[in-house]
Amino acid sequence: MSRGGRGQSSRSLINDFQLQSYGGYAGDAVDAVPLSSNVQNYAPEVEFSDIDLESDPALQAKVKLPITSTVAPETTKVSLRPPVDTVAAPGFSGEGDSSRTVIIRTDGPVPAKYPGGAVRLFCTKLGLLDPLGLPGNSIRTAKYTLLSFLPVNLFQQFTRVANMYFLFIAFLQLIPGLSPTSWVTTVGPLCFVLLINAIKEISDDLGRHRSDAQINNSNVTVLRGHEEVLSQWKHLQPGDLVKVAAGSQIPADLLFLSSSDSADLCYVETANLDGETNLKLKYCYRGTKIVASAVDARTVAASSWIECEKPNERLYVFEGAVVKAAGTRDALDVANLLLRGCTLRNTDWVIGLVLFAGSDTKIFRNRVRAPRKVTQLEQNMNFLVGTMFLLQVFISVLCALGQNAFNTSRLAQMWYVTAPMVFPDLAPGGGAVLVQFLRFMILINQLIPISLYVTLELVKVMQCTLLTWDLQMYHRESGTPFLCRTTTLNEELGQVQYVLSDKTGTLTQNIMGFVWCSINGQLYGKNAPAGLTTPHAIAHDSELLSLLKKSDGEQHQHAVDFLTHLAVCNTVVPATTATGQLIYQAASPDEEALVQGAAMLGFKLISRSIDQVVVEVQGKQMSFQILAVLEFNSDRKRMSVLCRLPDGRVRLYSKGADSMIYARLAPQQAVEQGSQPHLAEMAGEGLRTLCLGQRDIPDREYQIWSSSYHEASVALQAREEAVAAQAEAIETNLTLLGATAVEDRLQEGVPQAISTLSAAGIKVWVLTGDKLETAISISLSCHLFTHSTKLMIIRENDLADGRDAVSEALLIKATEANRINAEEQQQGRRPNVGLVIEGAALATALLRHNAQPFLGLCQACQGVVCCRVTPMQKAQVVALVKKTGAITLGIGDGANDVGMIQAAHIGVGISGREGRAAVLASDFAFAQFQYLARLLLVHGRWSYLRNSEVVSYAFYKNFAYCLPNILFAIVSGYSAQPLYTSSLIATFNVVWTSWPTIGFAVLEQDVKSSTVMKHPELYKETMNTRRKDFTANLTRWLTEGLWHGVVCFFVPLLALGQSRKSGITNGLFSYGVATYTALIIIVNLKVAMRTHYFTWINAVMISLSIGCWMPALWGFSSIEPLQRTLTDMVELGPHLFKTPAFWLGVVILAPVMALLLDFILSSWQRQRHPLDRQIFQELEQLGRVDAIQTERSAVSHSDDTHRVIEVI
Repeated sequence: MSRGGRGQSSRSLINDFQLQSYGGYAGDAVDAVPLSSNVQNYAPEVEFSDIDLESDPALQAKVKLPITSTVAPETTKVSLRPPVDTVAAPGFSGEGDSSRTVIIRTDGPVPAKYPGGAVRLFCTKLGLLDPLGLPGNSIRTAKYTLLSFLPVNLFQQFTRVANMYFLFIAFLQLIPGLSPTSWVTTVGPLCFVLLINAIKEISDDLGRHRSDAQINNSNVTVLRGHEEVLSQWKHLQPGDLVKVAAGSQIPADLLFLSSSDSADLCYVETANLDGETNLKLKYCYRGTKIVASAVDARTVAASSWIECEKPNERLYVFEGAVVKAAGTRDALDVANLLLRGCTLRNTDWVIGLVLFAGSDTKIFRNRVRAPRKVTQLEQNMNFLVGTMFLLQVFISVLCALGQNAFNTSRLAQMWYVTAPMVFPDLAPGGGAVLVQFLRFMILINQLIPISLYVTLELVKVMQCTLLTWDLQMYHRESGTPFLCRTTTLNEELGQVQYVLSDKTGTLTQNIMGFVWCSINGQLYGKNAPAGLTTPHAIAHDSELLSLLKKSDGEQHQHAVDFLTHLAVCNTVVPATTATGQLIYQAASPDEEALVQGAAMLGFKLISRSIDQVVVEVQGKQMSFQILAVLEFNSDRKRMSVLCRLPDGRVRLYSKGADSMIYARLAPQQAVEQGSQPHLAEMAGEGLRTLCLGQRDIPDREYQIWSSSYHEASVALQAREEAVAAQAEAIETNLTLLGATAVEDRLQEGVPQAISTLSAAGIKVWVLTGDKLETAISISLSCHLFTHSTKLMIIRENDLADGRDAVSEALLIKATEANRINAEEQQQGRRPNVGLVIEGAALATALLRHNAQPFLGLCQACQGVVCCRVTPMQKAQVVALVKKTGAITLGIGDGANDVGMIQAAHIGVGISGREGRAAVLASDFAFAQFQYLARLLLVHGRWSYLRNSEVVSYAFYKNFAYCLPNILFAIVSGYSAQPLYTSSLIATFNVVWTSWPTIGFAVLEQDVKSSTVMKHPELYKETMNTRRKDFTANLTRWLTEGLWHGVVCFFVPLLALGQSRKSGITNGLFSYGVATYTALIIIVNLKVAMRTHYFTWINAVMISLSIGCWMPALWGFSSIEPLQRTLTDMVELGPHLFKTPAFWLGVVILAPVMALLLDFILSSWQRQRHPLDRQIFQELEQLGRVDAIQTERSAVSHSDDTHRVIEVI
């Protein structure tokens, strides 16, 4: 938005600002205008409808004509932002699909007319929605309501295939006579799983409801007449006048009308929107500076209104205009908009007009559902569920056909078996096969473990809790703990193959120091003394300080112009602390460093107002009138300030990337050639560079350009493009002043972390906006590249040929990289080829027909650096790597890294100086890059091993559990008779076998964390695990489960098959309970055998799971109330406890026989084919871990000044 006329001393301009107003709230004297049949065809995004007053006398009596002011506006002048003169509206009516009209609510008369002769009405009804479809300011982020929770939650839970499967089984069990087991055996565990998930959802949603209620019921001051009335946020409507106090959040998207600041500006913190913690400057609309109450706004509201864009998600763009009755208008832009969620700082109060409320606000429209990320383990688990279902179908078909054959050949001979030959016991044939197939599907439905999903969710939550408690990932200096923002990706951390990292603020500290500068071809700062307490070494360069002390000379004047440029051309906001100290608030750490460095050299930025900057130049204050600011963006890569110097001249200051400034220089400048070597040297040292240029503009040229710029700045369509074109027109024929160099030091531990990740087999890519030389230097410093790296560099010109030539060039480079890698491996060295590619070349390489050759080249390189990249290119690179099937991790600290973080399989945010945008978009967050190595190698590796074990164990124990039922069917004529009672079926997974695996999944450590960090090659075990490896491991588990099921079936059968002394044989249920007992003992001891890191918690869980079964069995069968419920278990416990064969055969012999095979196989595998982790387990026992030398990444520890890198 333009800010014309901000320098005017008079505030009488309120009288030329005429907004269309309407009646107040329901309690006010003016009645709400009835809509009835007079409102014609309104739509949700249209606030007013045309009404003919002549046809409705009653309505005409209620509507009063506006009061039109005759006070002429004062002359405007150009200010800091695009200036505004009163110009004719270029045909924008405000009634199309792309606009909205807003009027001010006052306690004055309700105006009816607007230019064009029609009448627009706005109802004053309060609530979530007004009668014309505009949303109120109430918001709801909660997923559920009291009425919607049950259906919505159940629908979401039954979108999970496993839950739908068990629901289908439960429906089959409800068919009378069909199910061999009670419906309780499926419905009970299913309801338990659904209940656990529902409780979790309720807990999460109650938090959202509490947050919504707190926000919606927050108080804000609303202006009504002379009064300031407290109202709740949820009652605000578009058109309300609100007053916001310092330290408070902005309640809706407001048009900034006035403030307590004498310069008519305010400061806001936008951390809730974009994560930026630095203060932003906002400017009030020039025509409403005097507004302090609704009465003040009554005249303002009489004959003007606001037309603006429809609600949208663009945080940094706003297009609107104040439209006046005469057809003229003043432009509005984002600098006049106070967005909901911002916090008012350093300003006592502001008054604003609500433009967008509730769900129309930009912060609400930027709410996006986090992308659902599914881990490889979950994909394998879903594949396994499908495989087990097919196995279940196969077994059921075989058993159904077996029974049909048995009945056909044997049933007639079995005279003691009666078959009614009616449903469900049909005569042999197709119907009987179908019925028996369904019975067996029900009988062995637990081949798919119903408790697996809830168990996995529970252990992941507990794993994340332990993650947040890890003090080795807690940053004490800033008090920043590790943060888990999702609980679904724990095991994915153990399979990361590519880390794609931002540089500034991620690998570096983002604490900038102004260290060097090149002025008129002379380099300063390089010889500054060492051991300084300030990062701004340039302020201690003796040569530059001596130059500035001179009073004349050409080089002295160049230095003055250079440093004045730094003090004026920026968006830094000076502020004074309570102690009177001057501090600087800047959105860019680079700008803050440059301004601070200039201030230390005697060119101090004192104050910034709407249209003026005051700079103290070597003790003398100078005022610069700001005429226009051409802001920086990722496309322009530069910013410019147009100002009027104290002597009246108009000067353009420009600064930006060297490629942008050099392209706009006047020809034949000697300083241009002198500065280029300095730029190369700065970049070679890893410094961030900017070039500075200026131009004095004749008044005539400025007037012509200003007129064109005004028209572009008030355009309500394609305004950005029009303004950019005008900026391009003025930023020409610049005089180069020199260049700046800012140092951003590496974070502590970054080189060691990257070396560790590389040794683990993880490839690290750096995606940065820095220039190529700077990126290479930082890559060397952080050990991404070493002195022995063979470096491939691809510049824009290298890929400038035709389509086929580009692909061929990439293929040639990939072939060359593979050849070098092969030679290195033949000589016993690790491959060490690196790739650096510029952003313009990257754009070509990412094209569809070039993507595959480029990806092949990248895969052949151990490290890749993409420089001069845009945020979109970062996300595109991540998407390209994901196509290989590799697991990617994106890590960054700024809002420009959000796309990369969300595109990767795992997103990690760094809590840095660039705010919390990256953290809010991430899955995990911490303060320092060095913690990434521990997160992946220790916690990620542990989580993958634990969780994959949980999945395998769940299918193993259920397979062993179902197998006796299948074997019993074979010996009972394929009758589908269950071996276990209903109570045993319902409690097997939920009660007796779940707790030991939970303890294992939370506490197990196959090797110590210190061992993994010392020998990161251990990470390759989990990183390289694919579905075939997972399937092979599971096959072993199921093989053991097959043996355990056979033992649990035959050993109790043989042990209890003899008659009692009374001659009575043991019944079916006695045999079933004995088999069940053997299963509980075996599967729980199996967990004990698999546990390497035994704690008292593991011991208690395993002991209780086995030990509590015996008392429970006695209670189920002996306690009278339970006997009435569990009739099929009456006296079973006491009878079995009195039988010696039960203790000797079931409790002792069966577990020994079953687990003996496991012990033999495990011992053979450890001796003949040991895994790496098993070797290190033995070394830990022997205390010899430190004595083992493993291959580590080649890290150069030579002095940086002696680094040599080969470019190929």
